[in-house]
Formats: sequence, C-alpha cells, structure tokens
Amino acid sequence: MGILQIKNLTKIYGKDETEVKALNNINIKINKGEFVAIIGKSGSGKSTLLHIMAGLETPTSGHVIIEDINISSLNEKQQSILWREKIGLIFQSYNLIPALTVEENIKLPTININNKNDNYVDELMLLLSINDRKEHLPHQLSGGQQQRVAIARALINKPSIILADEPTGNLDTKSESEVLNLLKKSQKKYNQTIIMITHNMNIAKYAGRVIKIEDGVIRE
Repeated sequence: MGILQIKNLTKIYGKDETEVKALNNINIKINKGEFVAIIGKSGSGKSTLLHIMAGLETPTSGHVIIEDINISSLNEKQQSILWREKIGLIFQSYNLIPALTVEENIKLPTININNKNDNYVDELMLLLSINDRKEHLPHQLSGGQQQRVAIARALINKPSIILADEPTGNLDTKSESEVLNLLKKSQKKYNQTIIMITHNMNIAKYAGRVIKIEDGVIRE
C-alpha cells in the first residue's frame, strides 16, 4: 500500500541563464512500513527532494501525495497539522534546545496536543537507551545520545513517516551503527515508514530499499 507518492516532480532554481534543474520529473512510490534510503552525491538533488517531501520547499511542478493527501493543496494551517500528525523530521544537526532537559526536548512537539502520553515518552527513552539521561541537558550528552533525543522527538507524535536527512553525519562509527539500528528497531516496532537520505552506501545498506539520485534524476 502506497503511503507516499511523488508524481512528475520538478524543481527549478533561478531562470534563463541562471536556471538550475535540481529535480527533473521525479516519480517514486513508497509503501507503508518501508525503510528507504535515497543516496546521491552532494548536489545530486537528494536534500531538495527530502525538503519537498516534508513540505519545507515547494516544487516547480508535480505533486507529493501522503496518504492520499496532495500536500500542495493544503493551506498553512493544514500543512502544520500534517507535519505534526504524519511526519517526523530528523536532521544531521540535532537542533536540541540547550536550556531544556532530554525529556523536555522530546516533549516539545506535543505542546499544542491535548492527549499527551507520558508513558509513551518513557517507552521511547527506554527504546533509545536514554532513559537514564531524562534530566540531563544537551551539553551533558554525547553526540550519539543527542541524536537519540532528536529521534525520540521525531517519534513522539507517532508519525506515519520519518524523514531523516543525513541523520548520522556528525557521529562516530559506533554511534552511527547504534543510531541506524535503533531506527530499524523503531520502524519494525511502530510499523513506520522511514525515508533517509545519505551520500554513503554503507549507511544506505541499513535500508530495505535503495534509490539512487544523480543530477536530479532517479536511477533506481
């Protein structure tokens, strides 16, 4: 069952002589529960593709459809609800709030949600092996621990889709392996769809499916 479809997606920056076609008529279908890696060199268009999937950028033409919803048809409020309920974002930079504890950082996306579930926060921290760091501040954590907090924050609203942008780029090899295995564990436990972009084939191997992108064109 397709949870995310990209149809005839094109993204052009600039115009006339300065025109750059970052994405060229992309078509992808991703099924529920898949772990997909999109791999490409710097400048291949992979980050642009992920940002458009997340609704952070607008395509020049084409569509992104998430659970039968064409995200380009949504107004700002509807997009905000979509991000909150359907999509979890993990970036290479952890983007944790320095003055907040681990638990407070994880709970941040639930501020405007009434049915908060503290038991689920504890479950996530246990799953990601940061339950003993609950009251710690970000500067008291290792890079791997900070990325685990960022992953827990992305999972807290039980999104259908996790979009991960080079999620292990700042980690050492041991932490990298741990974080990727934890993503796989989360995917299986909560039946989530994970779409991860990377430039590293060794990291892409953790996914069940690899899509290659080169010069804005899919080479799957």
